[in-house]
Amino acid sequence: MASAEWTPEELAAAVEAYLQMLELERRGEKYNKAAVQRMLVTGPIASRTSTEHRMQNISHVLSLMGLPWIEGYKPLPNVGSNTVEALQKIIETYTAVDAAPLPLRPPVPVERSRKLPPTGYWMFVCNRKVWDGEAWLRDPEETLLYKVSDHNHREMQVGDLGVLRINAQKGSRAAAPLPAAVYAIVEVLDVPRLQSDVSEAQYADKADAEAITWRAPLKLLGNLVETPIAVDELPDDGDFAHFRMPLMTSTIPISRRAFSEVYQRAGLTRPDLTDEQKAATPAGIKMLELEASKADPTRRSRISKYIERGPIGRKVKEIRGCRCQICEALGFEPIAFLRKNGTPFAEAHHVQPVSLLMAGTLAASNVMVLCPNHHRQAHLGNFEVLEDGRHQWRISIDGRVLALPKTAL
Repeated sequence: MASAEWTPEELAAAVEAYLQMLELERRGEKYNKAAVQRMLVTGPIASRTSTEHRMQNISHVLSLMGLPWIEGYKPLPNVGSNTVEALQKIIETYTAVDAAPLPLRPPVPVERSRKLPPTGYWMFVCNRKVWDGEAWLRDPEETLLYKVSDHNHREMQVGDLGVLRINAQKGSRAAAPLPAAVYAIVEVLDVPRLQSDVSEAQYADKADAEAITWRAPLKLLGNLVETPIAVDELPDDGDFAHFRMPLMTSTIPISRRAFSEVYQRAGLTRPDLTDEQKAATPAGIKMLELEASKADPTRRSRISKYIERGPIGRKVKEIRGCRCQICEALGFEPIAFLRKNGTPFAEAHHVQPVSLLMAGTLAASNVMVLCPNHHRQAHLGNFEVLEDGRHQWRISIDGRVLALPKTAL
């Protein structure tokens, strides 16, 4: 019988699959919701019988965060505050600008008894005696055609991600020994097909290149040939067991945690993020501030709109319970009104105008939570910021001086 509370691992698996379906929907590509649910309940969420309501809960949390959600999963708010908070943190982790990207598609469902089910993340294992991956990376072509283990060829999908692990090399009089290490971060460009490899230069035996076997084209996301990540430097636990001692296969499924660890150690950034996605996190805000300082007026205006309407203001409102800070200071009822769904309404006032795009104007500490009336007064009425301190503002409104605390995320 399924337990009442979902574990953090189960929630993370549901969020990952949800965000992948959301991206496919954004691209206008088809996906099978039933197959995704089957993959979840036979694998990472095996103790559950359904994910439908949880997916609707994720839509609810995304709507609270001001982010798009899947039309087929109508937001369902019957979820505890602890779960809402947990889901929000997981979503923020997955969408952060410094987070490892997600595979394009959720993994294909397989039998529950499978010891190493597909995850969408792969380790491509390179035997130097067969193929000199290091030499290839020093003079790479646009794509790399790599052998895929027979038992994995139906499970590898376009948009899957992976790492290229090259085994150790003993030293000699002419060269120092090389440890087993990760030499590249890659993306799968097409499904595996039975084919030979016309690029023969790096093969020790030409027959291996000419052999008709399952191969998939890979795109280089990060070339680490000059700074490989030795497998002995990675954490010593189950997620990294096959990094140290790989199976006798060409491809091995790995966990998101393992892929993320390597991706972050490689120091890669996500080049595909939109301004709207950057506006969703404090790290992205800092990135936008830097970009805005060098941008033309049109782009500065666009960045300004994304930030002003973005989730930083919503997060500050959430922390303060949507209570008007001026009303609180004056001893008035701080909640302006309740929406139809029962949640309080407030507005985010950027004390230093976002349109200036100066350092700090995009941060939470520049956001004041106000009711609609006081927000209009801050822009049009008898309102003045007397002091913009580190932890509070001193303002004058209708001749009264008030101290309002700032919010830190």
